[in-house]
Amino acid sequence: MRFLPRMLYVLLAALLWAPCAATAQETTDWTATAGMIPIGEDPERPDAELFHVDYIKDSADPATRPVTFLVNGGPGGASIFLHIAAIGPLTIASPGDGTFPAVPAKLEPNPDSWIDFTDLVFIDPVGTGYSRMLPGSDGQPGDPKKYYAVDSDMHSIAWFIRQWLTANDRWGSPKALAGESYGGQRVSGLSQILARDYGINLNMAILISPALHTEIPDTRYSILGPITMFPTQAAIAAHWGMNGEPPGPEALEEFERFALNEFANGLVRLGRADDATRAAFFDQVAGMIGLDTAYVARKRARIGDQDFATELLQDKGLMIDRYDGTVATENPIPELPGLNVFDRSLAVLTGVLLPPFMDHIRGRIGYQTDRNYIPLSMQVNLAWDRSSPTGGPDDLALSLAQNPDLRALVVHGMHDLATPYFRTKFVLEQSLVNPEARKRLLFGVYPGGHMFYLQKASRAEFAADVRAFYAGAN
Repeated sequence: MRFLPRMLYVLLAALLWAPCAATAQETTDWTATAGMIPIGEDPERPDAELFHVDYIKDSADPATRPVTFLVNGGPGGASIFLHIAAIGPLTIASPGDGTFPAVPAKLEPNPDSWIDFTDLVFIDPVGTGYSRMLPGSDGQPGDPKKYYAVDSDMHSIAWFIRQWLTANDRWGSPKALAGESYGGQRVSGLSQILARDYGINLNMAILISPALHTEIPDTRYSILGPITMFPTQAAIAAHWGMNGEPPGPEALEEFERFALNEFANGLVRLGRADDATRAAFFDQVAGMIGLDTAYVARKRARIGDQDFATELLQDKGLMIDRYDGTVATENPIPELPGLNVFDRSLAVLTGVLLPPFMDHIRGRIGYQTDRNYIPLSMQVNLAWDRSSPTGGPDDLALSLAQNPDLRALVVHGMHDLATPYFRTKFVLEQSLVNPEARKRLLFGVYPGGHMFYLQKASRAEFAADVRAFYAGAN
């Protein structure tokens, strides 16, 4: 099909657009479909197509039934992670303690799925999943790099949402957008772009472990980075019993208070403090984050995420996962500084999820294609143009101020060094000064890492919070 003339291909794509329905053998009260939607700046001349999987509640009233569009992050990640590890009607059977199941993993009904209170549309951006460029007039696919950039990527998702609403007659439904990690930056930016350029006002925005575009400098002269990282490091130390604090969320308020007061003041005054004051400060910080005082002093209390991951349990020959500080594995290269291996949460999890996902898509739903499904593309990630500031905290803050019908829920895992929860909380609280809009911004923190939903207790609590959030937003 790749060598067909462009318009003939587009016509065939439109005919094939009708998605594949879930197999009749399953007894559910929802219908699963999968398919492609062609997208492009000119809807009559699309240049790419996005793969999506939808779960629609049977016999629900579309006038009151919300529809939630979901994206993952990376950039370069498909929606498989949220799809079968957190939110979809089926999920991987796992121990539920944050560790991964043995492979090949199996799917089981998800008691914490959002399908109970919203329809779900999982979207794979260009270069991920099955989503690809369409052939041009020469019969060859176009260059996908045009979509490997902050703004063009967000517009491609906006085009998809507009097309999906039209094709499914859902313009009158309450609309929500959820994104994980870099997907949180997408949600923040799209909350503005959808309203400004597409006439789509969101009712709900859910940011899951968001990696927002922030202006916090990473230099030896800035204290915001260490301050907003500190509560996560202290929480991880508490999990491993290394600071005498309780291992759950109840200690976070004290960690935050210390970060904004004693820790901030100590960092600012290091250059002026006498030897005894500096020594006492380093000793206090070391005790709270579980590290050796001499090491903290050598680093001047500025401990980066990778250094912390390799140093915390180094005396046991272990390193913690940067994405989930509750998980520790043997350090394969202990003689080198820093984190010298690909984080296990990325390197291993994709191989856990892909086999059961493929069985689900091809078997249960019946979507057949010879394309390779790409769960995570480092090629896309490395080619990404991050120069645009779109997707920062100010976009979400502005949307909340402008759109009185919009509510936002921002959630994190408390043991996530990759996107520390207090950094997101800090920048959003600084951005949103409108008191009325501030009431519509809610935060949640759960035990676990970047993908805290791998802990069943956290996933259940998260689902309950989201259910209540949707009930309050309608």
